[in-house]
Amino acid sequence: MSDNIIELRGATKAFSRIPAFKNVNFDLRKGEIHALLGENGAGKSTLTKVMAGVFKLTEGKLFFDGKEVSFATPAEALRAGIAMVFQETNLVPAMTVAQNLYL
Repeated sequence: MSDNIIELRGATKAFSRIPAFKNVNFDLRKGEIHALLGENGAGKSTLTKVMAGVFKLTEGKLFFDGKEVSFATPAEALRAGIAMVFQETNLVPAMTVAQNLYL
């Protein structure tokens, strides 16, 4: 049994045949703190959005808790236990902090 909660194998995400990242192998272990570092445009945000169900992989496989998954939506990823806090700061002024967090 693996201690990995998330695994990417041979993962590629391309937009109009231009890769945001290509052939990535990546593991996140249970109970550990991780950092994803890289230059602007390296594909960090795109990679996390794949894990959170915003984008689908062009090639490769995503595993969550040992099972291959392909989330159709962020809500589906959330039901599985994966959530993402987006870096964009677009807030709705008429909503409470809690409501904005749940957008």
